[in-house]
Amino acid sequence: MPTTTGLAKRVRERALPVARIGFAATVVLAVVLGFWGLEWHSRSATYSLGRGFWNIAYYDLQLFVLGSAPLDSAGPFPWPLQVARFLAPAATIYALFEAGRAMFASEWQRQWQRRMTGHAIVVGETPIADAMVDGLRRNGRAVLRTAAGDAASLRDAGIAGARFVYTCADDHNDSSVNVLAAAVARQQQRTKKAGDLNVYAHVSDPTYALGLRARHLSQPMTGADFFNIDELAARELVWSDRDSFQTGNPLVVIAGLGPFGQSVIVELARMWQVSARAHEKLTIMLVDPDAAAIEQQLRQRWAAVAETCDLTPFADLASAFDTPIVPTPHRVYLCYQAEEESVRAALTMAALWQGGKQSVVLRLDRLAGLADVFGGSANSLLDDVESRLRPVCVGRLVVAADPSRADRIHDDIYERLAQLIHHNYLRREVDKGNAMGTAAAMVRWENLADDYKEANREQARDIGKKLTSVGCTVAPRSGTGVDLGADPLFEELAKDEHKRWMDERIAQKWTWGPKRDNDAKHHPSLVDWDELPEAEKDKDRAAVRDIGIVLADCGLQIVRLNDTESPV
Repeated sequence: MPTTTGLAKRVRERALPVARIGFAATVVLAVVLGFWGLEWHSRSATYSLGRGFWNIAYYDLQLFVLGSAPLDSAGPFPWPLQVARFLAPAATIYALFEAGRAMFASEWQRQWQRRMTGHAIVVGETPIADAMVDGLRRNGRAVLRTAAGDAASLRDAGIAGARFVYTCADDHNDSSVNVLAAAVARQQQRTKKAGDLNVYAHVSDPTYALGLRARHLSQPMTGADFFNIDELAARELVWSDRDSFQTGNPLVVIAGLGPFGQSVIVELARMWQVSARAHEKLTIMLVDPDAAAIEQQLRQRWAAVAETCDLTPFADLASAFDTPIVPTPHRVYLCYQAEEESVRAALTMAALWQGGKQSVVLRLDRLAGLADVFGGSANSLLDDVESRLRPVCVGRLVVAADPSRADRIHDDIYERLAQLIHHNYLRREVDKGNAMGTAAAMVRWENLADDYKEANREQARDIGKKLTSVGCTVAPRSGTGVDLGADPLFEELAKDEHKRWMDERIAQKWTWGPKRDNDAKHHPSLVDWDELPEAEKDKDRAAVRDIGIVLADCGLQIVRLNDTESPV
């Protein structure tokens, strides 16, 4: 369904040529009727001015400036002249109106944009910004775009009434350009009816993005995040393809270990953790000049990778495919930062084409237009090797793939931690032998009931408070971090977790009951800590102890800010 803005633009585009044709027809008709009428009038007894073609043509043109001498007399005038004497001034007035509108159009548009409400603003002129604008419009959102993220540009784009701001400028030379634009957006004055402003800053460096999220974790501000498009695209790509990994002996090749390639590895590890084959290792071949060093970094930062993946580094594709690989790679992800290198490998290395359909994934961003070049139809410029080649554009994967899931880019650090809390729960249950789908909570996050989701979100929002209470904070993961289970105040944290859970349930109108009854909202654990059975206390202790595990899944670790074991 087209947006209101799109419809209005289409109407204007169609109305413009019609108006121009009408104006031209009016001018021509006025000139023809004026000349005819003046020539007719020149033969009358009351006419005393010069005759001849050039004189009449001159008087004809004067009709457009309301000063034609033959009309100074009282008349009567022939009917063609009567019509022309009104058509010509009408054409002149319309021309003056159009000239004024053209002269002040930019100012009128600026004032109109400043008064818009409920729309989205996209900052930047990058492929990611292009995909963002396209995806938002496809999903029914009115969008205004600005090249810069300074205060004046944001005001011209209607920041006072905007609902969302996405800063997506090129940050390869200035890594903080989008962060600063997001900060400027937060500082702008808002109209009373605009509601909360949600700001999302794209950060190309995933480590920098992780550090920014760590510093945002203890802030109460929701609706703000520092996202990395490669991470989001990898998540979408891997989880949408998860069913294909459940049979056979899948071998994965990842060539190019930039942000997207590394993100694919992390998401494959998370997907494998909750699969029916979690007891096996997922074999992944890493292809990159720095593959050996990156392998160690991945194992150190991401616990899921260390636990579930068998990684083998290679310097280049030629050495990786030096001998026939057994089994045939299930997926080959070509993720080089120099996209021409990925395209060249996809087109020239026949050894990559031995898998099944969509077995060669070609990651594109700057060369996103090439994704539409390959295909299996007669209209495609290049074939896709019998459906084996799958070009994907990172921007389209995130914002334009599926309108029903368009809000995944809005997952802030709290939402992501909530998802990982649930992911950790699924891991535990799968390890116990409970299959996915056997209980209401044994489903993926997007299929989870809203009350379960909100419970996880509340638990995530309290993490920063718990860490602060014991003199700790978070940082990008470089080791195991602080173990809250060994902290002297561990038991107090467990009590706080139980109180938080009780407050949450009471707010939802739950009451105590001897047996749990979801329909009646009765729960036997709605009692003070001292009255709680030891088995139930262990659940709260586990929730506190698991904070380090959940943060590790997010690439973070707990660090202590003081020299003592915990604050007194």
